[in-house]
Amino acid sequence: MDEDFGAYQRRLLGYVGGRRPRTILQATPGSIAGMIGRASRRRLSRPPAPGKWSAAQILAHLAELELLWGYRMRMILEKSGAPIAGMDQDAWAKNARYERIDPGHSLEMFRAIRRANLELTRRLPAAALRRYGSHSQFGRLTIGRILELLAGHDINHSRQLAAILGAGRVAARRSR
Repeated sequence: MDEDFGAYQRRLLGYVGGRRPRTILQATPGSIAGMIGRASRRRLSRPPAPGKWSAAQILAHLAELELLWGYRMRMILEKSGAPIAGMDQDAWAKNARYERIDPGHSLEMFRAIRRANLELTRRLPAAALRRYGSHSQFGRLTIGRILELLAGHDINHSRQLAAILGAGRVAARRSR
């Protein structure tokens, strides 16, 4: 990552721009499904440039991050102030061999876990959104802030997918 974690957080939150995070989070899986549409696995698996992730790798990343953040939120709900370990996304990608994961399976996993995480957060009383964890890289994170960061993360990767797949104008309008 070329930017520090503070700059990264500010960038993600800037993408959200005061919009409701849950609205963005709910729309993203369908928006991505529309973007990848009928693209072949070959097209989805082709990196846009050396050292850059392909659309398929981005989908695998989104699925695994959704799993990770769902776990982290549940740990925070168990005990406010819970320690949250950081992760190295490149190590995860390498170890899980993102380049070999079927993009359709990644999208299916992302949709299912996102649905479960959104259902969980809808059931929470407002006070629970203020529960927090102590993240090793981001510092103190409330569940509410996690939702905002996830929404920004969705926008960030949706824009990358749109650029890779040539769906830029349509996807950019959807993410506004």
